[in-house]
Amino acid sequence: MPIAKSLKKVEQKLKNGAGVHPKARKFQQLNRATLRERKVTKQKMDRNSVRDVQVLRFRFLKVRTNRPENKGKTIFTEDEVKTMIQDFISRDDAEIAQLQASRRPGRPSSSRQDSLQTRRDFEMDEFKTGFYVPNLLDQEIVKALREWNEEWNGMGSLKFVRIASEGGLQQAKPADGDKMEQ
Repeated sequence: MPIAKSLKKVEQKLKNGAGVHPKARKFQQLNRATLRERKVTKQKMDRNSVRDVQVLRFRFLKVRTNRPENKGKTIFTEDEVKTMIQDFISRDDAEIAQLQASRRPGRPSSSRQDSLQTRRDFEMDEFKTGFYVPNLLDQEIVKALREWNEEWNGMGSLKFVRIASEGGLQQAKPADGDKMEQ
């Protein structure tokens, strides 16, 4: 008998039976299907969280490019983009400082502070090796970013680069966005 991988199909097969013995073959099949379903759901959630992080990052850059002082600019220099990246990374510094100040001496940090600090450290490490951003050194990409609808599917028209804090500019491969972690 072929092994059913879908939890829905396994449950349909088991509807006819009154109950399943814990050592039965059907129970093992149901258990495998349940574990697989959880694993697939977790992978989808991880993929969506990476997308959400990227959308948040690009939304921040869109807001920065649409500020009144930047409205007339058609391209940005590498130093200006690095400054925007540093501002993005330090967006939670005030909250981290406030959490540290509210903590009594000798007490461990809160989970919120740990998660913010971990995210900040991860983004700083990424910035050292190459931060994944739209190529704001190109006039067409700046225009496309300003007109972007802030949805994941609208990012296909943008070209991306990696900008390192010490190094320079690196062209990003199209699959790079899928490999980004957090």
